[in-house]
Amino acid sequence: MGRDVLEQDLNILERMVSYLGEYLLSEETHWEMREPGMPKLTIGGCLMRLHRLHTLQDQLSPTCQEQLNKVTEQFETVLQGSIVRFEEKTHQELHARLHNWVSYFADLSRHMLVDQGYFADKVDTRVVITAMVDKMQTAPYNLQGQIKNEVISLDNNLRQRWQTGAFIWDATWQAAYPVTKYWFLYGMPK
Repeated sequence: MGRDVLEQDLNILERMVSYLGEYLLSEETHWEMREPGMPKLTIGGCLMRLHRLHTLQDQLSPTCQEQLNKVTEQFETVLQGSIVRFEEKTHQELHARLHNWVSYFADLSRHMLVDQGYFADKVDTRVVITAMVDKMQTAPYNLQGQIKNEVISLDNNLRQRWQTGAFIWDATWQAAYPVTKYWFLYGMPK
């Protein structure tokens, strides 16, 4: 099961990266890919998948490890030719995702009463924010200062009503998300 999940994620990443150059030239932050059943292409979605697949690459077959290396090279090649556009689009997506995260908080209590899985379904927004913030803090990119402050503020808000618990996603991903950095994947809001 675990390897199947990883391979599916790798195939999604490969499709996303194949459209990345075209996506960066567009005005969209959530870009509809042509294949049915695929998630929307976002920078955050690519970065999240790159992070977890590289962290868990020892669980991939040698063929899939080679595929991951090629996809990563292709991703970096596209970025080298679009540094400014990548930074602009990443900030645009970060602002949108932070807005979404605030909206989830506004409805959290009401939704949690009806659907215990609500938070687990929505927390990928916070994981993607982490992936984008991490990337924007590496050269040659620059993270806008207010974004970091907003993330800290939102995390402090969530921590005030946090109940530590078990990892809330599929166990396949747990090794990619250590509790020290991804505490919001270990438990639920009260």
